[in-house]
Amino acid sequence: MSKASQVRRGAMLRRVPLLVAACSVAVGCLGSAEPERDVRRERAATRQASSLSGMRQQLLAGAVSILSELDRYDPARAAEQVFDRLNQWSHAAATEIVAGAAPDPLLGTLPDEARAAGRGILERPLFDATGDILAIRDRCWLAAIARSVSSDVVDDLTLAERLFAWTVRSLAPASDPPMVPTEAVPGTRWFLPGEILLAGRGSGPQRAWIFIELLRQAGLDAVMLATPGPSGTPPRPWLPAVLIDGEAYLFEPTYGMPVPGPDGTRVATLRQAAADPAILEALSVPGRPYPVTADDLGEVAVLVVADPWSLAARMQRLDEPLAADHGIRAGVRAGEEAARAEASLAGPAGGVQVSQRGLWAFPWETVARRSLAAGPLQDEIGPLDVPVPDPRRERAGEMFRPLFAGRVREFRGDLDGPGGAKEAYLAARVSRRAINAAVANLPEPQATAITGRLNRMKEDATYWLGLVMLAEGQDEAAEDYLGRMILENMPDSRWADAARINLASALVRLGRPEEAAALLREDRSPQRFGSRLRADRIEARGKPPLAPPRDAAPAAENAVPVAPRDEAG
Repeated sequence: MSKASQVRRGAMLRRVPLLVAACSVAVGCLGSAEPERDVRRERAATRQASSLSGMRQQLLAGAVSILSELDRYDPARAAEQVFDRLNQWSHAAATEIVAGAAPDPLLGTLPDEARAAGRGILERPLFDATGDILAIRDRCWLAAIARSVSSDVVDDLTLAERLFAWTVRSLAPASDPPMVPTEAVPGTRWFLPGEILLAGRGSGPQRAWIFIELLRQAGLDAVMLATPGPSGTPPRPWLPAVLIDGEAYLFEPTYGMPVPGPDGTRVATLRQAAADPAILEALSVPGRPYPVTADDLGEVAVLVVADPWSLAARMQRLDEPLAADHGIRAGVRAGEEAARAEASLAGPAGGVQVSQRGLWAFPWETVARRSLAAGPLQDEIGPLDVPVPDPRRERAGEMFRPLFAGRVREFRGDLDGPGGAKEAYLAARVSRRAINAAVANLPEPQATAITGRLNRMKEDATYWLGLVMLAEGQDEAAEDYLGRMILENMPDSRWADAARINLASALVRLGRPEEAAALLREDRSPQRFGSRLRADRIEARGKPPLAPPRDAAPAAENAVPVAPRDEAG
């Protein structure tokens, strides 16, 4: 620095205290109380924002608590309370939902009719008292299931296998609705996720939907893969792929099994299936080649699973606080998910060509075709509304819905003891004597209808008790419920095929593989091809590499009393 510069710098430094003092005097002349008032206002605003944030957290926590424990509430009153809390939460929000916010770019990939059916849901700026409450309820249930299944899992692939095992065990195979409805096969069971869970039955695409939603709640990315259709037609949806460490692991929901990897080990990846024709050929059975080959995988389409609610701005805004405070995902950013999936498939392990990104149309078709579902839905979940005396409050004359209570408690993993799923399912197994007493003074048509509904409730409870036993590794009890009570005493039950499939897993673990294979060969359900493959492997190896893994180790204290034999059926 030159001497002149040093002089100028010294003069400036000497003037700084004078300038500061002058500024202080000026501020004092203008009003020295103003900064103090500003500080007080800032502190008050901070306290108000903190109080507002706490209030919003409490409102949301109250809504989640009610939706997670619906077995304790009157359904209409519960929906009213949740709606009230969501509206208060929304009005207390620091930012408002902007009507007409930019739509997700993948919406344009949907068929026009499907997109139009969801437009009202998608564009509504405020929460409504019916569809939105049910959509959030369904996500609460899915998150609870994911938590209960993943409690002791240490790696992502095992978690995906566990969630898939839960899905195919808990959703008995059905053929309706189809993956792509046509005029000849329009389908009728167009159920939303919570309804699928309550009914306990699902077609291949419904199982895929539930599986991917469970994975999302567990923090794993997954998409539907689609193979190229004939020239000029949309890609054909195929199966779910779970994205882990740059690989896409394949799960076959219609067959009820993961796609086996090389030499039948664990789960095949998309890259392996594209490179090795034997992987998909191994899914063929005599007379029925598997409909997708390695040649079809030269390029694939990535389809994100999202319904109109999950793409709505109000659900997007709800997503962050629900995820942060309650581990529940309410919204989906479909474009971002598709980009992550494409990057994963084109990763360093060797690229898989992605021909296009889009939304899976099936959830939107479900919304568009809801009018067809009213009758089938009432038939399947009607018994869940049947009330019986509450075993814990019988003296007070209180009633509860045992099947509904059992399902909700099972979803959140509450199985044992007072207030557990087992207690509720046992309460739904009303004795013949009690049924006869209930209809003794009723006219014949009414008595017949009520008897049929009570027997259906009992049948459903018997089957679901068998599944609880199976999931806990209590294989002898599972055999009693699924074998003796369903297959022997109710051979025409709508659960018969599912009972065979699930009983086979128990029999293998009991060291009776020949019986297990024989049961699987009797399967006539839409899962029959997967059952034949399982039977082949059981006979060839003497153990079930494709059998669903246990979700929990056996525990004597979790045992449930087996119903008396004279009450079976």
